[in-house]
Amino acid sequence: MRNAKFPLPNSFRIYRSEFRIMKMITSKSNPRIKEIRLLKQAKHRHARGEYFIEGVRLLEEALNQPGQFSKIAYSPRLEKTGRGAELLSAARRKVKEAEWLYLSDDVMGTICDTQSHQGILAVLKMKEGNFEEIRQREGIILLLSGLQDPGNLGTIFRVAEAGSVAGVIISQDTIDPYNPKVVRASMGSFFRVPFLADQDMGDRLKKLRSQGYRIWATAVQDGLSFWEMDFSKPTAVFFGQEGAGLPPHWLEEADGLLTVPMAPGVDSLNVAMAAGLIIYEALRQKRD
Repeated sequence: MRNAKFPLPNSFRIYRSEFRIMKMITSKSNPRIKEIRLLKQAKHRHARGEYFIEGVRLLEEALNQPGQFSKIAYSPRLEKTGRGAELLSAARRKVKEAEWLYLSDDVMGTICDTQSHQGILAVLKMKEGNFEEIRQREGIILLLSGLQDPGNLGTIFRVAEAGSVAGVIISQDTIDPYNPKVVRASMGSFFRVPFLADQDMGDRLKKLRSQGYRIWATAVQDGLSFWEMDFSKPTAVFFGQEGAGLPPHWLEEADGLLTVPMAPGVDSLNVAMAAGLIIYEALRQKRD
């Protein structure tokens, strides 16, 4: 038992159920803190095959999905809410192999990607992409080329899950799906929607065609209205960069063009919105 005459300093914390004492990390220059901070950069994420997530909701989502935790870092702020305390307890039960780090709130703030952190962050191993997993699922496949806005990509993951998309294939010139802002914007769908990242789209189009898929490229005009499209056959829909859309060579590579009708004077839609409209038309046809 803890001796009241010799209380432990505030920089230590006791976990009675595990008889574990953890020393609080209070230095922003601690080597383990620096390692996590580097994961904000795509080159370090891919060199190490790791990425990080933060916040109570994303950690709750991650605990319910298969995945390999490398580190879990938390600070006193987490236990100031009942939900945070429950999450910490659940994480300790479910995650046995990860390295646990106890940080001051200030140090946690230096590695989190949000302005006001919730006191918890986890480093996970990147998922291994598997096209067979995508191919065996029902629904259309999304092809994404040149997207640069993390909010758009995260939203596309979210609507892809809601609309029963088979999977997402992401080009080499699209923002990294493991970017913290992308993962956060997906609201947990990132964990559940199969995807392939950093893909050579020329090679991927050939492979899709060899397996019976038709490739439809989205265009502002001169395409078939998505309302008239038959999504009952194996279909992949190609979306391009915000604003510029798909370059001419990808439009020419496609089997056909697909257009979202718009009122006169409107020349474009947000790419995530356009994807949502097409995804839900495909879902509607599947259910009719």
